[in-house]
Amino acid sequence: MNLLRSPDGQSGLFFTAFGLIVATLALQYPLGTPARMGPGFFPFWLGILLTVTGSLVIVQSLRAESERIAPLEWRSAAIITLAIVISASLLLTAGLLIAIPALVIISAFAGRNVKILPVVITAAVLTAMAYAIFILGLDLRIPLLWGL
Repeated sequence: MNLLRSPDGQSGLFFTAFGLIVATLALQYPLGTPARMGPGFFPFWLGILLTVTGSLVIVQSLRAESERIAPLEWRSAAIITLAIVISASLLLTAGLLIAIPALVIISAFAGRNVKILPVVITAAVLTAMAYAIFILGLDLRIPLLWGL
């Protein structure tokens, strides 16, 4: 089985590459010892753990017969990317009460059969949760609505 055509192979390659990058970058900082950890200690060992995990996933994907990964739906990927960009640009200008619903509503159109009522309900619930978590719970200074 081709490593790049199976989901396990792709995730194993990603974990291995990401772990190697993290471990290599962590070497720029002093590692220290387990008793007196330096700033590079935790990221280095986390990178090593990711590399080992990714390698095990690669070995497993070579042993097992898995289904081929479906091709990427470019339309959906573009719509979700657009939703994130628009929401991020709206967050500090138009406010949380506009950015979160915009994210949910635009993202919903990545699917083929969009039903507006569940999308509106989801947008309202997620906006309320974001308000509760970030404004009330964490006391972040995110504008609610155009400077409020």
